[in-house]
Amino acid sequence: MRLTKQTNYALRMLMYCANNQGSLSRIPDIAKAYAVSEFFLFKILQPLVEAGFIQTVRGRNGGIKLAKPATEISVADVVKVTEDNFSMAECFDTAEPNCP
Repeated sequence: MRLTKQTNYALRMLMYCANNQGSLSRIPDIAKAYAVSEFFLFKILQPLVEAGFIQTVRGRNGGIKLAKPATEISVADVVKVTEDNFSMAECFDTAEPNCP
C-alpha cells in the first residue's frame, strides 16, 4: 500500500505537535519545517481535528496541539482518517482475491 502525500504530512504534523509538548504549534512553522504549503496543511488539519487527534486554539496566540497523548494515536488510525481506500492487500479481499 502506498500512502498519499496527505497521510505523509498528516503524520508529520502530528509528530511536530508531539515534539512541542506543552506549547502550541503554528501551521506556518510546520509548513516551513517541511517545505509544504500552509494551504495544504490546513486542508489536512480538518480531518485530524474531526477525528480527535488535534485540538485548535483560536486567536492571536492560537495554534494547534495534540488533543490526546501521542501514545494513544496509532499510525493505522491516522491512515484510516486520511486515506480514501484502505485496502492493505488485494489478497485479503474475499470478493476478488488477487494474490501474486
